[in-house]
Amino acid sequence: MLNNVVGEFLDFLKKNKKLSKNTLESYNRDINQFLNYLEEIGVEYYNVKKSTILNYLYYLKKKGKSQATVSRNLSSLKAFYHYLFMKKKIEEDPTYMIITPKVEKKPPATLTVEQVDMLLSIDFGDDEKGLRDKALIELLYATGLKVSEVISLKLEDVNLSYGYVVIRSNKERVIPIGSHAIDALKNYIEKARKAKNGENTLFLNLRGEKLTRQGCWKIIREYTDKINPGFSVTPNTLRQSFAQHMLQNGADIRAVQEMLGYQTDLNTNLLSLISKSKIKEVYNKFHPRA
Repeated sequence: MLNNVVGEFLDFLKKNKKLSKNTLESYNRDINQFLNYLEEIGVEYYNVKKSTILNYLYYLKKKGKSQATVSRNLSSLKAFYHYLFMKKKIEEDPTYMIITPKVEKKPPATLTVEQVDMLLSIDFGDDEKGLRDKALIELLYATGLKVSEVISLKLEDVNLSYGYVVIRSNKERVIPIGSHAIDALKNYIEKARKAKNGENTLFLNLRGEKLTRQGCWKIIREYTDKINPGFSVTPNTLRQSFAQHMLQNGADIRAVQEMLGYQTDLNTNLLSLISKSKIKEVYNKFHPRA
């Protein structure tokens, strides 16, 4: 009976909330963990009170669970008991009026300028893979692009003569690239890039097909493990490092936001005043590898 209730709840989420498989698994795990707790204390799921929920959250904290984990568990239980109440399987929602505590966000992980220099001083090699990987990492740090943006770049989006790339998303962005990235991209395009069936995407896997997100992450992890084993470095780490190093060197925050593609109601008008030449000037003056 109980398994049926949980199964019905998960089916409801899947059909009505369009949640990912991982999110559904997280709900399932959190709820079953709570049901195991109820079994230990001899309480049926339909007899749970507000105090039961609060005691459970305290129980999780005593077990050393992080605030983020506790908050996620509460969110799962709120969704579950709201569903039970909506379906008239319980008379009162025990999670009603329990406030989910705010989770303090950690600042994004970044590399120091010295670590980036170490990373990009690695001997990548002169073969197809090495030249591609060097160009990819140089470009990610040179531009602060998202992984989705860098793997979507086409050959025509890169102008090595004038030193910029064009991002053609909701709003077109023109981002300067420095001499190190230009040299790495020239070497890759001229000596190593081998497209299959006329593939026009800039970065390709070794089969000549478009590089995937997973492929990009794997490449970065391969080389960052050489300078700092175990430290989780992602494309976003390079993106955040780009922004931090530019700002540390005195770059105008609005110009950096423009390059990253950040837009808010507060600064949209201000950002529109920054010309492409101003961005180029800021980039050349403040990027460590310009």
